[in-house]
Amino acid sequence: MKMQTTIIGIAIAALALTPALAYSKGGPGQGGQPKDRAQVERGQRDMDRDRLHDRDRITNPQHDRQRAQDRTHAPDNAKFGDQEIYGGQMMTEQERNQYREQLRLIGDDDQKRTQFMAQHREEMQKRAKAKGVKLDDDSGPSE
Repeated sequence: MKMQTTIIGIAIAALALTPALAYSKGGPGQGGQPKDRAQVERGQRDMDRDRLHDRDRITNPQHDRQRAQDRTHAPDNAKFGDQEIYGGQMMTEQERNQYREQLRLIGDDDQKRTQFMAQHREEMQKRAKAKGVKLDDDSGPSE
């Protein structure tokens, strides 16, 4: 019985001293010195940045949508490689840039875009005929 009481006493003392031991070694959450002050400061800056981001997103949701759109959409010239412009091999760099700019200015108006591309196709076919070059007609108007 005495042995059992002694073991229980030692176990209670060990449990009671464990938090004090962790505190003296600077364990996390125990009030001791943090092991890496720079890490704590980075964490604080991250939390501040996130807090400001959340505040901005709540007060101006349109801005957040624009940022998401900017991240997900490719640049305007990404989809207009030289080989994708009908007759692009017969155009100068300046003409290709002008073509891309005109398409960009037309925007999402499908009717205007189709009309512009059909007109461009006719011009390229005339140019090809004048130079004796055959253009690939299978591709159809491309963007």
